[in-house]
Amino acid sequence: MAVYFLRSKHISRSNGSRVTRAAAYRAGERIRNQATSEVFDYSSRRDVIYKEVVLPADLNGRADMSWSQDRSTLWNAAEHAGLRCNSRLAREWLVLLPPELTSDQRRQLVQSFARELANRYRAAVDACVHQPRPGADPRNHHAHLLMTTREVTPDGLGARTRLEISGRQRHIMGIPGSSRDDYLGIRARWSELTNEALERAGLSQRVDHRSLKDRGIDREPTPTIPEKVWYAERAGRSRAAGNEIRARHRERIEARSVGPRALAKVLEKQRAQLKAGVTLERGRVQSKKTSFGSLTREERNAHRRECYRNRRELEAENPAAAAQRRAEGRRAYHLRMQENPEAIRQARRRYRAENGEDMNRKQREYRHRIADSLNERRREQRKSKAIELQRSSRARGEISSADAAKEAAMRWKAYRAQQGAINTAAESAQDWKKFREERKSRECAANQRQKLPQRESIDSRDPDGKPLYRREHDLGR
Repeated sequence: MAVYFLRSKHISRSNGSRVTRAAAYRAGERIRNQATSEVFDYSSRRDVIYKEVVLPADLNGRADMSWSQDRSTLWNAAEHAGLRCNSRLAREWLVLLPPELTSDQRRQLVQSFARELANRYRAAVDACVHQPRPGADPRNHHAHLLMTTREVTPDGLGARTRLEISGRQRHIMGIPGSSRDDYLGIRARWSELTNEALERAGLSQRVDHRSLKDRGIDREPTPTIPEKVWYAERAGRSRAAGNEIRARHRERIEARSVGPRALAKVLEKQRAQLKAGVTLERGRVQSKKTSFGSLTREERNAHRRECYRNRRELEAENPAAAAQRRAEGRRAYHLRMQENPEAIRQARRRYRAENGEDMNRKQREYRHRIADSLNERRREQRKSKAIELQRSSRARGEISSADAAKEAAMRWKAYRAQQGAINTAAESAQDWKKFREERKSRECAANQRQKLPQRESIDSRDPDGKPLYRREHDLGR
């Protein structure tokens, strides 16, 4: 059935986001960021069924606004317009579309909402409708509406829209209300447009943007699982965060069944736990998170190693998912090799040239760390091989184990009697040095003989008995 969902978020430079990348991903296109020369290519997407850049009604169709219809030009202009390191480059509206509607009806609904946003805030709205991907929930029809934070004009992007300015600026400009009032009005308007589309389609389903409390429904809302946690769980990797959210939800349901006082106590306790960083499952206080950018290089490497160990522990719980992930990684690597193998080889050579000493050091440390286990494994293999040879010899009736040991001892005594006393390490080194010098002198003598001119040698005689000479040089006589 139709479900109401509308979420607004900013594409901000403060967290390292690129609006060119966001636009390329949502539209399934290839866009180059002119400021950083980064290329974001998502042209292989097949789930984008509709995309359009919507302008205000009085600017739509004008020749001097043709620049805004090119996504690369439009969103690169948004990147250049944001001068600060924490500039808000765009605002995204993510909405769920009723699965009961047809594809054309969903497209018309998104078009209507995008036109109202563009006309109301004088902004350009990049609307893209996505259909469910293979293997995903077949009801997951949704749309991304990427709206500029600045007004669009024939000369480019101008001042900030009234949705993005502060309350003091709104008061100075004489704009009534606040940005929160605008946001709530947009939520209500999306609900009205969705219900109108359902009514035109002859459907009885309706959606409501109000909360359960505002509608007078005494029921615990369905918990919201964060995207990263939900995708990790769908891939077969358990997440403590999702389990904690569900545990808190069950606790609130039990308290609600008891009465309002019990629910108020549980809510107050959960707020205090969340503020203090206490988790329900682990029962300990978590330290405040530190941003990854503020860590040193050693701390970043330690964090990566910790994440690697955690991932290996999760993979040990689900070997099938781990094997599938490795297979997908190998498949992606082979695809990249087929597309541009020389680029990957050059990247490897460059990495080895830059990190050769570090790689060798790590290899030496790794060999030293596992040397004992490797030697033990080699001894076990040699022992098992010798046992297998003895078993095969006894099976063929060649020699018994006792006779084999006796014969080996006799061969060793005969070798000692033949060789005499065994040389010490210093004597063995002297013998080896002497052998090398003799071989070197023999090689030098052979090279000198090859360099001396060779006389003509008699090879055979002709029928008259005269000797025939074989010329060993190239003097031409």
